[in-house]
Amino acid sequence: MAKIKTELAQQLQAKPNDTFKLIVRTTDNPAGHIPWLKSIGVEVTQQFRLTPGVAVSCTGNQALQLPDQDWVLSVEPDAPVTTM
Repeated sequence: MAKIKTELAQQLQAKPNDTFKLIVRTTDNPAGHIPWLKSIGVEVTQQFRLTPGVAVSCTGNQALQLPDQDWVLSVEPDAPVTTM
């Protein structure tokens, strides 16, 4: 399974300087990866503990670096969640 869907990757590539809000799911506690995210200019807006990951705000160029990291399980758009 790909870490990022083709449609999202195409959006990031098409708008490399635009800001995107994303969810980055991680293989482990994301706290140890936050310094690296900040070092490439990614703003961590929320850290999740129940399901390891973080909500981030970053440019398309920054986001395209995320799937290359071994500790990243998936990168997806940050969208509202609703219940039935």
